[in-house]
Order: sequence, then structure tokens, then C-alpha cells
Amino acid sequence: MIQSNSKLLNYIHLLMTDDAALHQFLVDPIQAEENHGITKAERAVLRRTVAHLSNNSKNGYSVARHSGSYRRSLRLLQNVLHHVGSKMVQDSLKHPETSESTYSFSMIFNFPNNTASGPVDYTFNTNADIDKIGGPYAWATPVYTVSLDNPNPTVQEVYDAVNDKYFATPVMPYETVTIDGAEYVKAIVPLGVYPLTADLSKYTTSDDYVFWFYSINGRADGNISGNSGNIGESFATKTLNAGDTVFWQLIAPDAQYHFLPCN
Repeated sequence: MIQSNSKLLNYIHLLMTDDAALHQFLVDPIQAEENHGITKAERAVLRRTVAHLSNNSKNGYSVARHSGSYRRSLRLLQNVLHHVGSKMVQDSLKHPETSESTYSFSMIFNFPNNTASGPVDYTFNTNADIDKIGGPYAWATPVYTVSLDNPNPTVQEVYDAVNDKYFATPVMPYETVTIDGAEYVKAIVPLGVYPLTADLSKYTTSDDYVFWFYSINGRADGNISGNSGNIGESFATKTLNAGDTVFWQLIAPDAQYHFLPCN
């Protein structure tokens, strides 16, 4: 994966994937600042992000925290940085003479650690399985930003525009599967190397397995209705608003992430 120009984002990635590095930061954050080139302010924000109580305990208190709890805190900061960063990229592309006729959209892809030398099928994997390889947010791509004439394109149209803009061949090819007449992403091919598959057509609505899940501006769309969750809308029909950022992640958005089960 491509390293970021931001030393902070690179360091967050390290903390998300390396237990020894996370432990070193918790024990001696000042030394970590010196070793990894982050600024004093960045270190202070990181330290405050991970120093507080577990964000996953029901009563807000926890005697001891495991590494996954610290990483959920780091993920919050990472998500904020990615979201704000995508808007800053969009702002930098605005020109007075074109801003009223073109509309910016961004897309960011998240991947677990994957050391395989060929295609990987994650179908029937759970969140716990993905956590064993660094979790769904171990790697994040740069912000891919495109400008379109349409203020309300579909997620697929923005995805296709990203693939048309970046490199001679598509930067993130995808494969789809059709379920009840609607298209869903079955596989993503990072940098066009080999597919990472999670075929949700093999699941039932009561299953709790990972799939290529998109969120808009860091929020799931229409995930709760009454006392149960909804089947997600196809990326081929879901429309966006100008300035939206779409995040892709390999995840099962279950109760741990405050999603309700489907009927």
C-alpha cells in the first residue's frame, strides 16, 4: 500500500497493526514521537485519544484495556483525519470559474493486512477473523477525489470516475454480484493486483459475515429502521450529494458497531 505524506497517519497505521509498537507508545509516548517523526502536538492528541477509558464498555469504565480497545480509539482519530483531509482536498480543487458547474466527490478504501501472494476469499469470515489480520482499517488509501458535472451521482458513478482518473489502468477495480436484481460489490482489487473477495450473495440476512461495506462521510446510510436493520442499498443506485466522501471497508456492521439485526 502507498505510504502517506503524513507521518501521523503512517504512525497510526503502525499502532493499528503492530502490538509491540502500540505497547511502546503507551509506555513511552515521548520516545515514540522522537522515533517516528510526529510533532509534539500530534503526540499530545494521540496520547489523549488512547489514554481515556474504553469506548466499548457499557458503563464507560474499564479496569484494564486490551489492544483492540486502544485501537478503536485510534480508529476514531484516523476516521476524523481521513474525513477532514478528504474535504481539504476537495477545497483545494475549487476554482471560482468552475465551482458552480462541477462538483467534487472523494473515495477512500480501507483494507486489512494481507500478506498473501494471490487472491484472497474472505467470504464467511467474521469481524473476529479480520481482527486477526490487523482489522478492517489496517491500511487506508490516499484520498481519491474527482469532479463531476452531476451533483447527485451514484456511488458506482463516483467509483468508476476514480478508476478512470487514476493511472492508465483502474486503481481499484471491482467485481460485482447481482442479488434480487441489484448490483453489489463482491470483490475489490487493490491497485489492480489481485481480488479480495467477500461474496455477500452467499449470505442470509441473519448471517454476521464481512462484506464490502460503504459508508458516506463516515456514517452508514439508513442502517436503522424501527427495531431492525435494513438491507443496504446497492452502490449502483445509491445517490450522493456534492462534497460527499465514500469510505469502503471489509466489515460486518453488527451490534458491536451499533447496527441492529435484519428481520
